Amino acid sequence: MTIVRFLLLAAFSLAVHAQPYPSKPVKIVVATGAGTVDDLPARILAEKLSQTLGQPFFVENRPGAGGSIGQTFVMKSPADGYTLLLAGGSMAGARYANANVTYDLLRDFTPISQVVTSEFALVVNPALPVRDVKELIAYAKANPGKVTYGTIGAGQMPYWNLMLFNSLTGVRVVEVPYKATPEVLTDIIAGRVDYYITGLASSLPLKDKLRILAVTTRNRSQTAPEVPTMAEAALPDYDMPSWASIMGPAKMQPEHVAILNKAIGEALAMPDVRERFQRLGITPASSTPEELRKRYEHWMAIFGKIANDVGLKPQ
Repeated sequence: MTIVRFLLLAAFSLAVHAQPYPSKPVKIVVATGAGTVDDLPARILAEKLSQTLGQPFFVENRPGAGGSIGQTFVMKSPADGYTLLLAGGSMAGARYANANVTYDLLRDFTPISQVVTSEFALVVNPALPVRDVKELIAYAKANPGKVTYGTIGAGQMPYWNLMLFNSLTGVRVVEVPYKATPEVLTDIIAGRVDYYITGLASSLPLKDKLRILAVTTRNRSQTAPEVPTMAEAALPDYDMPSWASIMGPAKMQPEHVAILNKAIGEALAMPDVRERFQRLGITPASSTPEELRKRYEHWMAIFGKIANDVGLKPQ
């Protein structure tokens, strides 16, 4: 009887482990609030993955502490493929800026696929007597300690862009902290702050009220091809896009990673997904897991250098 019971349990165990992945709903954690720039593409992707993989994929928002609440939740979740993270590129620099971060990005997460990329834009108060990036730099140097720039929290990609810009130009400027981008843009337009770096998509509807000087990516935006890049305008080595990826907890099974990677790539290639992303001002961009790992390694080194150059301490 003992042998029979053992064989039955072994057969049951094999049957359970032989179930195709996914065999139950999959959660995609977004470490920001509903309706944000990370939340919307995650929901579009979840919808397509539900269709192609035959199980519900759903978004759960876990905002707070600069993203570390949601990120840490996924890090501590079982590595069974049923809890994933919509991870922003800023995670590569999180430990340099956010004192709440306790994870090691490459040790504690499994790269699955990049999902999107997009451009940021350098915008200025329209009354400021500058027409391009070179003039902004010259104006700031001629008025040390008087020119202001807005931020919305250390460690976010707009913040890293501003730190890179200030470091490369050597300007002496004054930081004005805000809680959210709409507040900064309102004060840019009103002339209460001089410059800011924000998503190109959020600045284009306001282009008649503020001045867009450059995009932060190596190539010009297809959405606004008339806007020069930072590299073209004044800073040859400048290239800092926004991007997001899907990551899982450490030590996920390779076969689960492969299934997800393939499905994500197929979803991002769908014409309707590309169109919906384009309306949000973002571009679908898939990758292999290894390409994503190398991307994060590359940017961890860049953010580490910027943090050292500007004397940034975790807050």
